[in-house]
Amino acid sequence: MNGPLFINIGNTHTQLAVEEGGRLRLLSVYDTSRMEDSLPELEDNPGIEGFAVCVVPPARRRLEAHYGGRMHFLDWHDFRTLDFSLVDTSTLGMDRIANAAAAFDIAKGPAIVVDCGTCVNTVVVDGRGRFLGGAILPGRNILRRGLHSHTAQLPLLELRDEVPPPIGRNTRDAIAAGTDLASVGALREVLSRTLECLPEKHMVYATGGDAPYFLRALPGLLVPAPGHLTLHGVRLAAFGNLKNGVSIV
Repeated sequence: MNGPLFINIGNTHTQLAVEEGGRLRLLSVYDTSRMEDSLPELEDNPGIEGFAVCVVPPARRRLEAHYGGRMHFLDWHDFRTLDFSLVDTSTLGMDRIANAAAAFDIAKGPAIVVDCGTCVNTVVVDGRGRFLGGAILPGRNILRRGLHSHTAQLPLLELRDEVPPPIGRNTRDAIAAGTDLASVGALREVLSRTLECLPEKHMVYATGGDAPYFLRALPGLLVPAPGHLTLHGVRLAAFGNLKNGVSIV
Protein backbone atom coordinates (compact mmCIF):
# COMPACT_ATOMS: atom_id res chain seq x y z
CA MET A 1 0.00 0.00 0.00
CA ASN A 2 1.64 3.21 -1.17
CA GLY A 3 -1.02 5.92 -1.10
CA PRO A 4 -3.52 7.14 1.50
CA LEU A 5 -6.37 5.08 2.89
CA PHE A 6 -9.96 6.22 2.22
CA ILE A 7 -12.50 5.37 4.91
CA ASN A 8 -16.29 5.54 5.17
CA ILE A 9 -17.53 4.95 8.74
CA GLY A 10 -21.27 4.32 8.59
CA ASN A 11 -23.83 3.30 11.19
CA THR A 12 -23.62 -0.37 10.23
CA HIS A 13 -20.46 -0.89 8.19
CA THR A 14 -17.04 0.71 7.83
CA GLN A 15 -15.36 0.51 4.41
CA LEU A 16 -11.68 1.01 3.66
CA ALA A 17 -10.20 1.49 0.19
CA VAL A 18 -7.02 2.55 -1.61
CA GLU A 19 -6.38 3.88 -5.07
CA GLU A 20 -4.70 1.56 -7.56
CA GLY A 21 -4.15 2.49 -11.19
CA GLY A 22 -6.42 5.51 -10.89
CA ARG A 23 -9.31 3.45 -9.48
CA LEU A 24 -10.54 2.60 -6.01
CA ARG A 25 -9.94 -0.87 -4.63
CA LEU A 26 -12.00 -1.92 -1.61
CA LEU A 27 -9.71 -3.43 1.03
CA SER A 28 -11.94 -4.25 3.99
CA VAL A 29 -15.44 -3.96 5.40
CA TYR A 30 -15.95 -3.99 9.16
CA ASP A 31 -18.96 -4.08 11.45
CA THR A 32 -18.85 -0.56 12.89
CA SER A 33 -20.36 -1.59 16.23
CA ARG A 34 -17.52 -4.09 16.76
CA MET A 35 -14.71 -1.96 15.41
CA GLU A 36 -11.85 -1.35 17.82
CA ASP A 37 -9.92 1.89 18.31
CA SER A 38 -7.41 0.93 15.61
CA LEU A 39 -7.45 -0.30 12.02
CA PRO A 40 -5.15 -3.13 10.89
CA GLU A 41 -4.52 -1.37 7.57
CA LEU A 42 -3.06 1.66 9.37
CA GLU A 43 -1.31 -0.39 12.05
CA ASP A 44 0.52 -2.46 9.44
CA ASN A 45 1.51 0.58 7.35
CA PRO A 46 2.85 3.28 9.71
CA GLY A 47 3.69 5.66 6.87
CA ILE A 48 0.13 5.74 5.52
CA GLU A 49 -2.48 8.36 6.42
CA GLY A 50 -6.24 7.92 6.49
CA PHE A 51 -8.94 10.24 5.12
CA ALA A 52 -12.41 9.54 6.46
CA VAL A 53 -16.03 10.56 6.66
CA CYS A 54 -17.84 9.38 9.77
CA VAL A 55 -21.42 9.46 11.07
CA VAL A 56 -20.59 7.65 14.34
CA PRO A 57 -19.06 10.13 16.83
CA PRO A 58 -17.75 7.50 19.33
CA ALA A 59 -15.84 5.72 16.53
CA ARG A 60 -14.38 9.04 15.41
CA ARG A 61 -13.24 9.91 18.94
CA ARG A 62 -11.54 6.54 19.40
CA LEU A 63 -9.67 6.72 16.10
CA GLU A 64 -8.66 10.35 16.61
CA ALA A 65 -7.29 9.51 20.04
CA HIS A 66 -5.35 6.54 18.69
CA TYR A 67 -3.92 8.01 15.49
CA GLY A 68 -3.79 11.76 16.01
CA GLY A 69 -2.53 13.49 12.87
CA ARG A 70 -2.47 10.32 10.78
CA MET A 71 -6.28 10.23 10.62
CA HIS A 72 -7.97 13.13 8.82
CA PHE A 73 -11.72 13.42 9.30
CA LEU A 74 -13.14 15.46 6.44
CA ASP A 75 -15.41 18.46 6.96
CA TRP A 76 -17.75 20.14 4.49
CA HIS A 77 -15.05 22.77 3.83
CA ASP A 78 -12.90 20.05 2.25
CA PHE A 79 -15.41 19.42 -0.57
CA ARG A 80 -14.39 22.37 -2.72
CA THR A 81 -16.37 21.41 -5.83
CA LEU A 82 -19.68 21.97 -4.00
CA ASP A 83 -21.53 25.12 -2.97
CA PHE A 84 -23.24 24.83 0.44
CA SER A 85 -24.75 28.31 0.57
CA LEU A 86 -28.35 27.02 0.52
CA VAL A 87 -28.13 24.54 3.42
CA ASP A 88 -27.29 24.34 7.12
CA THR A 89 -23.92 22.57 7.07
CA SER A 90 -23.94 22.02 10.85
CA THR A 91 -26.54 19.27 10.48
CA LEU A 92 -25.25 17.53 7.35
CA GLY A 93 -23.93 13.98 7.51
CA MET A 94 -20.49 13.76 5.93
CA ASP A 95 -21.47 10.62 4.01
CA ARG A 96 -24.20 12.61 2.27
CA ILE A 97 -21.74 15.35 1.34
CA ALA A 98 -19.26 12.80 -0.04
CA ASN A 99 -22.06 11.21 -2.07
CA ALA A 100 -23.03 14.57 -3.56
CA ALA A 101 -19.44 15.38 -4.52
CA ALA A 102 -18.97 11.97 -6.13
CA ALA A 103 -22.24 12.14 -8.07
CA PHE A 104 -21.50 15.66 -9.33
CA ASP A 105 -18.10 14.46 -10.52
CA ILE A 106 -19.51 11.38 -12.27
CA ALA A 107 -22.56 13.04 -13.84
CA LYS A 108 -20.65 16.23 -14.76
CA GLY A 109 -23.86 17.99 -13.87
CA PRO A 110 -27.06 17.70 -11.80
CA ALA A 111 -27.50 14.48 -9.86
CA ILE A 112 -29.43 12.78 -7.08
CA VAL A 113 -27.96 10.09 -4.84
CA VAL A 114 -30.06 7.53 -3.00
CA ASP A 115 -27.93 5.99 -0.23
CA CYS A 116 -29.55 2.72 0.85
CA GLY A 117 -28.18 1.78 4.24
CA THR A 118 -29.39 1.75 7.83
CA CYS A 119 -31.29 4.85 6.77
CA VAL A 120 -32.27 5.60 3.19
CA ASN A 121 -31.34 9.16 2.33
CA THR A 122 -31.31 11.32 -0.76
CA VAL A 123 -29.04 14.22 -1.68
CA VAL A 124 -29.52 16.59 -4.59
CA VAL A 125 -26.84 18.65 -6.34
CA ASP A 126 -27.65 20.96 -9.25
CA GLY A 127 -25.72 21.70 -12.42
CA ARG A 128 -23.78 24.50 -10.71
CA GLY A 129 -22.58 22.22 -7.94
CA ARG A 130 -24.97 23.61 -5.36
CA PHE A 131 -25.89 21.17 -2.59
CA LEU A 132 -29.68 21.52 -2.43
CA GLY A 133 -30.49 19.12 0.42
CA GLY A 134 -32.56 15.95 0.41
CA ALA A 135 -34.61 13.55 2.53
CA ILE A 136 -33.94 10.93 5.21
CA LEU A 137 -36.20 7.94 5.83
CA PRO A 138 -35.90 4.64 7.72
CA GLY A 139 -34.25 1.74 5.94
CA ARG A 140 -35.80 -1.70 5.61
CA ASN A 141 -33.97 -3.07 8.65
CA ILE A 142 -35.19 -0.23 10.88
CA LEU A 143 -38.79 -0.95 9.85
CA ARG A 144 -38.34 -4.66 10.58
CA ARG A 145 -36.67 -4.00 13.91
CA GLY A 146 -39.46 -1.60 14.83
CA LEU A 147 -42.10 -4.29 14.33
CA HIS A 148 -40.02 -6.87 16.21
CA SER A 149 -39.15 -4.68 19.21
CA HIS A 150 -42.63 -3.19 19.68
CA THR A 151 -44.67 -6.40 19.43
CA ALA A 152 -44.75 -9.64 21.40
CA GLN A 153 -44.65 -12.21 18.59
CA LEU A 154 -43.44 -10.72 15.32
CA PRO A 155 -40.03 -12.14 14.38
CA LEU A 156 -37.02 -10.18 13.12
CA LEU A 157 -36.44 -10.95 9.45
CA GLU A 158 -33.16 -10.96 7.58
CA LEU A 159 -32.90 -8.74 4.50
CA ARG A 160 -33.16 -10.22 1.01
CA ASP A 161 -32.58 -8.63 -2.37
CA GLU A 162 -35.73 -10.11 -3.94
CA VAL A 163 -38.82 -7.90 -4.10
CA PRO A 164 -41.58 -9.73 -2.16
CA PRO A 165 -45.11 -10.36 -3.44
CA PRO A 166 -47.72 -8.07 -1.86
CA ILE A 167 -49.76 -10.91 -0.32
CA GLY A 168 -47.85 -12.87 2.33
CA ARG A 169 -49.09 -16.42 2.98
CA ASN A 170 -47.59 -16.46 6.47
CA THR A 171 -46.46 -13.94 9.08
CA ARG A 172 -42.87 -13.74 7.89
CA ASP A 173 -43.89 -13.15 4.28
CA ALA A 174 -46.46 -10.57 5.41
CA ILE A 175 -43.76 -8.65 7.30
CA ALA A 176 -41.49 -8.76 4.25
CA ALA A 177 -44.31 -7.50 2.05
CA GLY A 178 -45.25 -4.69 4.40
CA THR A 179 -41.78 -3.40 5.24
CA ASP A 180 -40.08 -3.90 1.88
CA LEU A 181 -42.87 -2.57 -0.31
CA ALA A 182 -43.42 0.34 2.10
CA SER A 183 -39.76 1.28 1.67
CA VAL A 184 -40.10 1.22 -2.10
CA GLY A 185 -43.29 3.26 -2.02
CA ALA A 186 -41.84 5.88 0.30
CA LEU A 187 -38.68 6.27 -1.79
CA ARG A 188 -40.67 6.41 -5.04
CA GLU A 189 -42.80 9.23 -3.62
CA VAL A 190 -39.77 11.16 -2.34
CA LEU A 191 -38.02 10.88 -5.70
CA SER A 192 -41.14 11.78 -7.68
CA ARG A 193 -41.75 14.93 -5.66
CA THR A 194 -38.06 15.81 -5.70
CA LEU A 195 -37.88 15.62 -9.49
CA GLU A 196 -41.02 17.77 -9.78
CA CYS A 197 -39.18 20.55 -7.93
CA LEU A 198 -36.13 20.55 -10.21
CA PRO A 199 -35.94 22.54 -13.44
CA GLU A 200 -33.27 20.34 -15.04
CA LYS A 201 -32.91 16.61 -15.60
CA HIS A 202 -30.98 14.84 -12.84
CA MET A 203 -29.18 11.51 -12.97
CA VAL A 204 -30.35 9.33 -10.04
CA TYR A 205 -27.70 7.03 -8.56
CA ALA A 206 -28.14 4.32 -5.93
CA THR A 207 -25.41 3.35 -3.49
CA GLY A 208 -25.10 1.64 -0.09
CA GLY A 209 -25.36 -1.89 1.20
CA ASP A 210 -29.08 -2.28 0.45
CA ALA A 211 -28.83 -0.78 -3.05
CA PRO A 212 -29.29 -4.15 -4.86
CA TYR A 213 -32.82 -4.42 -3.48
CA PHE A 214 -33.84 -0.90 -4.46
CA LEU A 215 -32.23 -1.25 -7.90
CA ARG A 216 -34.50 -4.25 -8.50
CA ALA A 217 -37.57 -2.53 -7.10
CA LEU A 218 -37.10 0.86 -8.81
CA PRO A 219 -35.77 0.40 -12.36
CA GLY A 220 -35.10 4.14 -12.84
CA LEU A 221 -32.17 4.05 -10.40
CA LEU A 222 -28.65 3.91 -11.86
CA VAL A 223 -25.51 2.13 -10.69
CA PRO A 224 -22.73 4.73 -10.46
CA ALA A 225 -19.42 4.07 -12.16
CA PRO A 226 -17.03 3.99 -10.42
CA GLY A 227 -18.70 2.13 -7.57
CA HIS A 228 -18.37 2.80 -3.83
CA LEU A 229 -19.77 6.28 -4.27
CA THR A 230 -19.07 7.56 -0.75
CA LEU A 231 -15.45 6.43 -0.90
CA HIS A 232 -15.10 8.07 -4.31
CA GLY A 233 -16.24 11.33 -2.73
CA VAL A 234 -13.71 10.92 0.09
CA ARG A 235 -10.96 10.34 -2.47
CA LEU A 236 -11.95 13.44 -4.46
CA ALA A 237 -11.89 15.67 -1.38
CA ALA A 238 -8.60 14.26 -0.09
CA PHE A 239 -6.73 14.51 -3.39
CA GLY A 240 -8.29 17.86 -4.27
CA ASN A 241 -7.03 19.40 -1.05
CA LEU A 242 -3.60 17.78 -1.27
CA LYS A 243 -3.08 19.00 -4.84
CA ASN A 244 -4.03 22.53 -3.78
CA GLY A 245 -1.64 22.42 -0.87
CA VAL A 246 -4.46 22.68 1.66
CA SER A 247 -3.86 21.16 5.08
CA ILE A 248 -6.67 18.92 6.33
CA VAL A 249 -6.85 18.86 10.08
